[in-house]
Amino acid sequence: MSELKLMSQNDYLNLFKRINEPLRSFYRGSSRIMFGSTGVGYGNKIAGIEGFARMLWGAGPAYRYLDGDWQDEIRKGIIRGTDPYSEDYWGVLHDRDQRMVEMPPIALALLYQNHSLWQQFSKDEQAQISNWLRQIFQYDCSDGNWQFFKVLVYQVLKHLGVSVGDSEVADVKSAMKKIDACYCGHGWYRDSARGRMDYYTAFAFQYYGILFTLLAPDDAHSIVFRTRAREFATQFMHFFDDEGANVPFGRSLTYRYASVAFWTAMVYGNVWPEQLGKMKGIINRNLRWWLSRPIFDEGGLLTLGYGYSQLSMTEPYNSPVSPYWSNKVFLLVALPATHPYWSCHEESFPETTTTQLLAEPHLLAMHDEGHTILLNAGQPGPNYHALTNEKYFKFAYSSQFGFSIPRENQLKEEAVMDSMIGLQATDTTMIANRQGKNIIEPGMFYTRNNVQDVIVDKLYLASTWVINDKMQVRTWLIPFEGWQLRIHRINTTEEIAVYETGFAIADSPDDSGKTVSGTDGSYYIGPAGFSGIADLSEQSMVRSDSSIIGFPNTNLMTAETVALPGNETTLEAGEHWLITGVYAHQDGSYALNKWHEKPQVMIKNKIGTVRLGTHEIKIGLS
Repeated sequence: MSELKLMSQNDYLNLFKRINEPLRSFYRGSSRIMFGSTGVGYGNKIAGIEGFARMLWGAGPAYRYLDGDWQDEIRKGIIRGTDPYSEDYWGVLHDRDQRMVEMPPIALALLYQNHSLWQQFSKDEQAQISNWLRQIFQYDCSDGNWQFFKVLVYQVLKHLGVSVGDSEVADVKSAMKKIDACYCGHGWYRDSARGRMDYYTAFAFQYYGILFTLLAPDDAHSIVFRTRAREFATQFMHFFDDEGANVPFGRSLTYRYASVAFWTAMVYGNVWPEQLGKMKGIINRNLRWWLSRPIFDEGGLLTLGYGYSQLSMTEPYNSPVSPYWSNKVFLLVALPATHPYWSCHEESFPETTTTQLLAEPHLLAMHDEGHTILLNAGQPGPNYHALTNEKYFKFAYSSQFGFSIPRENQLKEEAVMDSMIGLQATDTTMIANRQGKNIIEPGMFYTRNNVQDVIVDKLYLASTWVINDKMQVRTWLIPFEGWQLRIHRINTTEEIAVYETGFAIADSPDDSGKTVSGTDGSYYIGPAGFSGIADLSEQSMVRSDSSIIGFPNTNLMTAETVALPGNETTLEAGEHWLITGVYAHQDGSYALNKWHEKPQVMIKNKIGTVRLGTHEIKIGLS
């Protein structure tokens, strides 16, 4: 599918059909689609509704172009799913019900092509459908992007001529206030008071906000949402690289190419028409990048995972059919045949500055010869999602190398703590076998899992991580000439082991590379590229090489084993300063040249000076 042309409306329609046609073999009754054998937090019965509804994110816009049998299946599914007397009934809702998530694509499917699907139902059937949808106003939604489900269902019902009561109007007004309470600035939304900023701003808040502007163009919020969308676009472009890859960061990464759904909504909503060619380029390059990866099984079904089938990186709310949320990109198919999108040509990746501050999510985007890296200060908040430390607290996230997740937290090879620093009291040990010898070494390192005192600046990021009353770390992250520089101030009341790493990189046993260690650091170079970590500290300190080969199926981008450059040292009680340089790139030759010209970092009177050639910057270390 990576060779599929993406120019005309028919090209996108054919892509939708090829991705979703396999789903039609997995109906359970008439109104549920489900396959696989894995579990999900809300149960597989509701997951079957999810399977049917998530197909509609694309099948709704494409409805009139589908064959008659497919159209019949959709009509039958909606009728029987909303019929309380049918064995296929979707059921009665409760507070914070997953079925609320699946209501918008069902409702919106009724609107496309001048309500063509809605008009095929009888008056009694229309009443039945609207009654099922109206349940959403009787129950509490989770605070955050879920509040948009109430708003969108309400607007759809109004367009369909369904009368709504005063209590429903009041419920929607309350939902809008809760949505506004999530807004943080520059287009970014925090997903509830306890949530964080990630791709949900793009494929949820912003996507739904643009749809709202088309449903309620005269509402005062429409101007607000369109303004926020344009502002967010200038930030979000820094999540992509020249080849089309987006940087994996945060939760729900199994939705994969939903990462460009925001751009499809921008096109559909005519929000940024002067950038149509650039948006088409971002959309198409991302789709081709994804379609070149093994994200489908042998039967053509989307798998759970990121760059391949990988169950361990998923969320408790990911069922086997959850990845079909990515159908949101096929909103494009609803564009009229005369829309300029179909005739415009893809434009290259927008020219970007070397770095771009994304202040609200505490990120600094760095672009280096096609490689996009997000330096990350971390976002304060409680941890309640799967693998929060890995998805939100690593020092950096890469469009080329992704990140890794642990299979355990004892052996370094199974923890695969890439782009992290780990601390552990030296009296907490384990026995490991390395090169055929049993050795005693620190085990179960603490990694960054919370932050405070965050500073964001166009030159650097800073935050403090308090492990316990004995250990704390303040870290400054500096993008510089393609390098990721880290300055750590570590305070400890006891002797500790400190283990720090760079990016993990694919190292297949079938075509392996090599790790090179020197007095100032170590690097790996091989078919997948280059990854290195250097000790740039001024003071005399022994940081021994602790590069490892991480277990397979731990990295999001590759199922292969991974090479992970790292170093380790022991610190006595007191205050210590560590300075680290990390460099990585898929172009090994280019990277080697960069590696041999390392920046210098000097600290004096709480001022850090970074220099490489004639380029010099200074930052305050407080």
